[in-house]
Amino acid sequence: MSETATNGQISAPGGAGAALLVERRRQGLSLGDISRQLKLSVRQVEALERDDYSGFTGPVFVHGFIRNYAKLLNLDSGPLIRAADQVLNPPPPASEPVTAIASPPEVRRRKIGMVPAVSAGAAVLVVVAVAVSVGNRGDPKPPSEQPVVVAIEQVAQPREPVPAPKPAAAQPAARPAAGNAVPGEQGERATLRMVFDQESWVEIKDRNGNTIFGQLSPAGSRRSVSGEPPFEVVVGNAAGVRLTFKDETVDLSAHTLVDVARLTLE
Repeated sequence: MSETATNGQISAPGGAGAALLVERRRQGLSLGDISRQLKLSVRQVEALERDDYSGFTGPVFVHGFIRNYAKLLNLDSGPLIRAADQVLNPPPPASEPVTAIASPPEVRRRKIGMVPAVSAGAAVLVVVAVAVSVGNRGDPKPPSEQPVVVAIEQVAQPREPVPAPKPAAAQPAARPAAGNAVPGEQGERATLRMVFDQESWVEIKDRNGNTIFGQLSPAGSRRSVSGEPPFEVVVGNAAGVRLTFKDETVDLSAHTLVDVARLTLE
């Protein structure tokens, strides 16, 4: 495999992952070296070099990790991110034209002539025919062996009205004893407000581990989320987001590694 690196640019066959892999090996760095400096697991670094982004939360995180990896190797991250987007958002396959097959005139006439006949509530007529065959067709059939046709008509019987059930007497609502907690009562709720100066991805989980917010928000937008703290918060492109929790500004820089901030708000 041949590769060149000049002015932070690298050309290598394959996508963004192949370029990162080639330059890492050229600089004599191991997977462990990249893992320690980017604070990623070895599996995550290997996934980036394979262009396998299925294990990452969203495109913003993939962009951030590739940007950090490229910065560590002194590469231009722009072409690598564009190559990764080709994997994240592949072009749709070309659809084949569908050829309509005309039905023969005779088949169309049969379809037009078919009219379903359904009569709700009509009587059911059951015809039972009993025929006893005779070995010699020339012999006359005795009366007992003549075909018997029985017509049975089912007539709907009127139903007696069912008396309506008597309403149950209202029971007094049970009140919880003083000092006892009401089952299912929610804890204290808090509000987290976000202002996006740049496009960023934010994921928030409440005290039960449920994701109450997780989306990519455009620059200039504002979001407000309420739930039960403590909140587990992950912010991509943290420099472009301002957080306010319980009416106090949160300093994301103290929790940011490269471009991603991870913190717990109680």
